[in-house]
Amino acid sequence: MELLIALVISLTIVVVTRYAVPRWKLKKIEQPVVIDERFCVIDIRDYISAHRSPYPGAENIPLSYLPRALKEHFDCPKDVLVISDDFRGARIAANIFRKKRKKNIYYVTAA
Repeated sequence: MELLIALVISLTIVVVTRYAVPRWKLKKIEQPVVIDERFCVIDIRDYISAHRSPYPGAENIPLSYLPRALKEHFDCPKDVLVISDDFRGARIAANIFRKKRKKNIYYVTAA
């Protein structure tokens, strides 16, 4: 019985840290274009989407390259604004950023 309780508690902790915490850290911005000095703007869409509809002032780092880019050269002391196709991609990026740094993460979905 104790094993079952420990398993349920462990599973609850994993689910909360994996799915709920990134949602709490992720805040949506409703403005269509945000050019502000308080954000590091990162476009996590693929190269083709970012090229066809560029976001002003954004650095394009596709989601698949984001962990490597954070290790190698990305260093920004400001809050992060993520440009994404959908909420799922923004949530994954928030999870990656949360592991590397403890800053606020905002997102905008690009049409």
